[in-house]
Amino acid sequence: MLLNQRLKLFRTASGLTQQQVADVLGLDRSTYAYYESGKTTPDIKSVNKLLKIFNISYYQLVDEMDPTEVTVNDPAAERDEDEMHIYELSKAEKRLVIYYRVLSPNQQKDLLQSISPEAFEGRKKRRKGSEEEEN
Repeated sequence: MLLNQRLKLFRTASGLTQQQVADVLGLDRSTYAYYESGKTTPDIKSVNKLLKIFNISYYQLVDEMDPTEVTVNDPAAERDEDEMHIYELSKAEKRLVIYYRVLSPNQQKDLLQSISPEAFEGRKKRRKGSEEEEN
């Protein structure tokens, strides 16, 4: 199976559109479509992002494999059968997940801290305090 065929297979297995993947890569949809059609090949930076988006290893993307055995690594699948898989998420949720995956570990940590309940409560208190000062 060729790289372009694998890209399409992993993208569809993830339940993502070409536009969603292209947005994360910072490309036009048509450029990403060229990757899947085999007209062009992604550069190494794009390949690294694709590995993160699909949560696969480099070898899963480039090694020969049986296309009927393709699975996308969904960490939720390993934890609890009742949890959602990425292909069951809304478009906005998928977008959040794929953008999160391309962040560095430090950026992921910072993002999670910024959206934690504690951080949210702190922002609410600061906002309430500034509103009281205005009155």
